[in-house]
Amino acid sequence: MIRLYDNQGVPLETPQTAADPLPDTACWIDMLHPSAEEEAQVEKLIGVEVPSRDELHDIEPSSRLYIENGAAYLTASVVWKADSDFPEIADIGFVLSGGRLVTIRYAEPKAFSMFAANAHRELAHRELAASSGHDIMTRLIEAMIDRSAEVLEHRSRRIDVLSTEVFSRGAVSNPEAVTRDLEATLGVIASHQRTIAKVRESLMSLSRVASFLQTLPEIMGDKTLKQRCRSMAGDVQSLSEHADFISENIIFLLDASLGLISVQQNQVMKVLSVAAMVFLPPTFIGTVYGMNFHDMPELSQPWAYPIALAVMAASALGPYLWFKRKGWF
Repeated sequence: MIRLYDNQGVPLETPQTAADPLPDTACWIDMLHPSAEEEAQVEKLIGVEVPSRDELHDIEPSSRLYIENGAAYLTASVVWKADSDFPEIADIGFVLSGGRLVTIRYAEPKAFSMFAANAHRELAHRELAASSGHDIMTRLIEAMIDRSAEVLEHRSRRIDVLSTEVFSRGAVSNPEAVTRDLEATLGVIASHQRTIAKVRESLMSLSRVASFLQTLPEIMGDKTLKQRCRSMAGDVQSLSEHADFISENIIFLLDASLGLISVQQNQVMKVLSVAAMVFLPPTFIGTVYGMNFHDMPELSQPWAYPIALAVMAASALGPYLWFKRKGWF
């Protein structure tokens, strides 16, 4: 699928077939799951090759950020599905050639749909000659950074709520229910950690892209674009620090949850230990008088049985009162 936009962010009509040429007024060419025919169609318009899906997965910096045949090739790893419990990283390809921007993607990050919906308003105030592919590229990267900030803010609020819930469970008197809830909370904490880790990876990639953009002649010659790239680099740095802070909070919350689970399990073990100590003396007495020795004078006495029961009860009551006095339960 190919979506076309002019230099004011206005959508253009896409040719009906891959054999039809693309309009020369196209400034941003957005390729979503492109076919081989669509790749050839775009290559014919911009005059340079479009990277394939396998080429986007290369992790070497030299393969992700380079200039070839007068065109700039950039690959950014962008988080998507961030609102779900299983976020992913998508490799997005960018090609800047002849004042046009080509994006190649096999995922649908929310930042793209948000920017495409507002592109016309974003670019309308710029002069026609100034709105080029480089301008659209910088604004698109800004949209990705804004989306990352939105994800971090949303996750931060959810972690605060979860933290309150975790520490309020300590007042519940049912240890089994508390343990079950805390064990379920561990999965939620893991989900938050996965999302923050993906966002941090995305921010690192966007930082490299922003730094590379500042070296392009078209960016260096435009004070506005150059300042925007510097601002993007600063925003990425601030968000990375905020992501680190959130990650530390998640680690603290994980340690606290594991600690509370241990406390609840210790409570159960304490009850079992007290019960064992309470019933141990009566069991010992009963075991002694259960031995089948011939010379046991108490066995023939009428008072032996009630006295044995009384001694067993006293031996059980004594440890119970002692533990109660110590406040063990």
